[in-house]
This record gives sequence, C-alpha cells and structure tokens, in this order.
Amino acid sequence: MKIGIVKHLNARPLTWGFEHNPGHTVIPENPSLLKDYLLRGLVDVGLISSIECLRNSEVLSVSMKVGVCAKEKVRSIKFFRNKKEPYPPFRILTDNGSRTSMALVRVLVHIESGHLPEVAPTDPKIIREEIALGRGSHMLFGDNALFAEWDPEIYEVKDLAGWWYEVTGTSFIFALWASKKPLELPDSFFLDSLNYGQTHIEEIINKESRLPSDLVRTYLTQELHYEITDSDREGLERFSRYCSDLGIL
Repeated sequence: MKIGIVKHLNARPLTWGFEHNPGHTVIPENPSLLKDYLLRGLVDVGLISSIECLRNSEVLSVSMKVGVCAKEKVRSIKFFRNKKEPYPPFRILTDNGSRTSMALVRVLVHIESGHLPEVAPTDPKIIREEIALGRGSHMLFGDNALFAEWDPEIYEVKDLAGWWYEVTGTSFIFALWASKKPLELPDSFFLDSLNYGQTHIEEIINKESRLPSDLVRTYLTQELHYEITDSDREGLERFSRYCSDLGIL
C-alpha cells in the first residue's frame, strides 16, 4: 500500500509503524500536498490537514481514532505578530505546508479583531527571511516553526494551539488519516502504527539530533497527543462552524 506520511517531527509517532513495515511504500510530503496526491490516486492513504477532511468529506473516508492533536501547546505552529506594524494585518504570509494552519490563523485573528486577514501561501524560506528583516506578520508550520528564530522586540509569537485553547477551551486536531472512497480502512490499521511508534518512542527521540532529547520527549509525549479525545472532536466541530461562517470552507 502507498501511504503518504507527513515529513515533520510532529507526526513521527503516527507514521513510525508504517515507515518500518516493508509491506508499505511511504511517500513523505507536507499534508497540503498529500491531499492532492490522495485525490489523484498517487497514494492510497494520507495524513492530511484536518480542514481538507472537512472540505472533501463527500469523497474521503476519515479515521477519527488518531491524528496530530494538541491542547495547550503545539510548539510547531506559530503566528509571528509584528509589533511594529498595524494590527490586525491585512495579509499574513503562511507556510504552504499546512492548510489547516492557514485557516486557523485567519479564524483566530478574526475572533480577536473582527477582521478576516488574507493569507499568502509562501515558501517557508522566504518567510524566515522576512522575519529576519522584521517585515510583516507570518505563520510557520512543522519543523520550520520548531527551528525558527526571531527578534522579540519586533515579534510577539503565539502558539496556535494555545491561542485556540484560550479562546474556545477545546483542544485541536491538525491532521487526520484519510483514504479516497470507496476505500475505507479500519481504525486499527492506523492505531497499530501509532502503537508501534509509542512503543519505540525512544528510537524516534534518538533519531532526532537537531533538538535536545528532553525537549523532543516532552514535545512528543506531553505537548502533543495522538489518540483523539472528546475535546478534540468538539474543537474540530467548532473550527468547522467558524470556517463555514467565514466562508473559508
């Protein structure tokens, strides 16, 4: 089976079992592109942005058993609010890797200010250059957010999961496993891969050489969670309503 996996650290526990199963072919990519691969039949299963599961519910089968979820901190999705420029911003440069994050930052800015900003999906390298120059407000996703640097005199940086939790009191699902109908796999298919990843969590931690092991362990075992809770479901339903009301869906 061809399985599209997210190439960032935040998804490793979910995908580790598939990556170590010779019976599968794994294709690593950003979740925004994996949705396109899935609809075009280039992969059988993909870990895709949760908003794309909402947008394509008529053609996709989605597992609501596991996903990339966070409550008070996701760490790897950050909004860089420029304190030197007017707020709310008219346009936000957004990392083109996650369409859920693009929508979420628009929803949160709208809740806070009443203004729905435009977003411009952009190569994260360009966003990092803009942050270094202190120009504009931006969103970074995944490893690009984990390793971002900024001047705190210019930028107030907000964790999108923490911001969402402050506003709604619910946690958030950023990515879900999906397949194109009529293919519908049992939840156990995805749960088995997660169980393998959690059983071998120290291997995942040791494989990540760019960050201190204690930070990676906290990130993967405490800040993120992967089995979907009632709070996650409630958060996704609320996010869907916001997006629908604002015309984002």
